[in-house]
Amino acid sequence: MAQGDCYAANRTATNIQLTPTEPQIMKALGDWLETVLPSGWVVLQAQQNRATPPIPPFALMQIISRKRVATNSREYHDQSVTIIQSLVMTIQVTLYGTGAGDGAVQLNTAWRDHDAVAFFRDVLPEAAPLYGSEPRQHPFTTAEKQYEDTWSLDLALHINSRITRSVESAIQLSMPSTRIVGADRLTDEVDR
Repeated sequence: MAQGDCYAANRTATNIQLTPTEPQIMKALGDWLETVLPSGWVVLQAQQNRATPPIPPFALMQIISRKRVATNSREYHDQSVTIIQSLVMTIQVTLYGTGAGDGAVQLNTAWRDHDAVAFFRDVLPEAAPLYGSEPRQHPFTTAEKQYEDTWSLDLALHINSRITRSVESAIQLSMPSTRIVGADRLTDEVDR
């Protein structure tokens, strides 16, 4: 009779933790934007349902891509393993209101500055600014058919995403022993 997988019942529940999470990344970027944009600008994450946009000037952040840039690496610990994925996350920042063009240029200039790198090193060490796209102007009219100054740029952020999970270990090993009945008869026949 074939035995089932004797390890399946003994498996412990896996506890997988991802760092940094999307909310952590967006919070760090939003905090940085607030330090660079002139006072009075409101920074929000885009695609939040049931939220009306504020009165300009304001900036919206939206993740537009995640691109893997290297093969995973691993770090082994006593009872866990950490899988590290290097990726580039691109976040579009769209600015609305008077001064949006100047704000976009200001963000583009500050993104690759030493201060931005130092900010992320202190706030979110798994992330570092890579590059920013050229600012783009967008045609935008309000519901009242009024022109609204709108500019956007894409900010690329290098992220070392980590997934930590528990691993099984072979601290104790048990093997069932089997006694073959009639083995002594088999040995007698072989000797003849």
